[in-house]
Amino acid sequence: MKKRGASTSVVIGSLIVGLLIGAGVVYVAAPSLGLGGGATATVTVTTTAVSSAQAAGLCNGKTVTIGALNDMSGELSAQGKGDLAAENIAINEINQFTQASGCNLTFKLNNQDYALDNTKALTALSAFNTQGVSVVVGPLNSGAAAAILSYANQNQIVLISPSSTSPALHVTDTTNNYLFRTAPNDAAQGRAIAREVLTQGAKAVIIINRDDTYGGGLANATRSILIQDGLSASAIGGPYKYATSTTDFTSLITQVTNEFNTLNTGAAAGHVAIVSISFQEIGPMLQQASTQSPTIYNNVPWYGSDGTAQNSLLSNSTVGQYTSHVELPSTLFNVVNNTKTLEFYQKYAGTPALAAITGGGVFYTMEGYDDVWLAALSIMTAGQNSGAAIHSVFVQVANGFYGLTGWEGLDGNDRIPGSYQIWKVVASGTTYSWVLAGTYDYNSDSVSWVSAP
Repeated sequence: MKKRGASTSVVIGSLIVGLLIGAGVVYVAAPSLGLGGGATATVTVTTTAVSSAQAAGLCNGKTVTIGALNDMSGELSAQGKGDLAAENIAINEINQFTQASGCNLTFKLNNQDYALDNTKALTALSAFNTQGVSVVVGPLNSGAAAAILSYANQNQIVLISPSSTSPALHVTDTTNNYLFRTAPNDAAQGRAIAREVLTQGAKAVIIINRDDTYGGGLANATRSILIQDGLSASAIGGPYKYATSTTDFTSLITQVTNEFNTLNTGAAAGHVAIVSISFQEIGPMLQQASTQSPTIYNNVPWYGSDGTAQNSLLSNSTVGQYTSHVELPSTLFNVVNNTKTLEFYQKYAGTPALAAITGGGVFYTMEGYDDVWLAALSIMTAGQNSGAAIHSVFVQVANGFYGLTGWEGLDGNDRIPGSYQIWKVVASGTTYSWVLAGTYDYNSDSVSWVSAP
């Protein structure tokens, strides 16, 4: 397994360029979901929602607040800022839509920074409840979602998370479950990561994960699929967990280095890979590894996940030199290339809002936009700002909605799986950027490389 360098022989450019100019190349492996049918479904949903809202009297000058739980200052702050930018755009566009439809209904967004802290998330949710908020977009991570779910269920507050993906929170019966997740759970991403690593020749894998619901769920899913795909349990090191508050990774790097020395023998020599299920903290982790353990930094390929993909704080002038050194190919649920997506990019090109959206993991940040639409349309379809009523129509609304990220169809409380993109960090002098490396197709269980690591 050859060590990846910082080759820029194939550079796709920014996602904006890819979407507006090279869409056919960027999404070559994406499944066709029937764009015409999706657009028709969206029109049907919105028309029905307006009619229901008018019949229920919501259009008589009512104002309804939608809550948002975003991380603005923690380890998902790049995503959180992008989500908020997209959500604010959605609110403005929804209000334009209702007014143009003859419905005098105004939506407002109340965003709270929960800083990736479970206690803060619960406090914010309790405040939302007191204020009469019945639907909340967020939280972003599975740990916080798990921590506040009981309160949401008891108080009938609908949670719509754009990026909670732990398999532990998947349910098939949503009757008493008020958490809906508009990304697939990580049983699918674990398969994507395993296939990605194995196609690059790995014969042994070391797994690292942040010690929370998300990290543990995806690490275990990846390990299970690696074994299912033929890698022996003895060829998999870890998962090695680290506390989410960790800033000094000395102990972890020592564990991983020792594991590498154990696994890097026989047929696996030169074919050991590291999979790190992390958020932004992987930047300082790699920086520390570069001096503490040059062996694993210089000679071992590192892979990330949707917790790192397209994060602008991992490709900045400070951290980019370390992430681009290992390239850090990272999976991200595929944004389906459709006319709504293209129009969105064209409309907001060059704005600070789009810069924030593209810097936080584009699927998840654009999903924040779609989630606000789902929240508003569910309120309108229900004909009342009631959590129980919103919950009762949410699956119907989602299954008929085609947004910026494609069809929002649900399997239980989670989005139906599809393709994943694989993004990596490359260097051009002292400038670093995320470029598309390939795609994983869920239906065929195969990887197509555009620029293999």
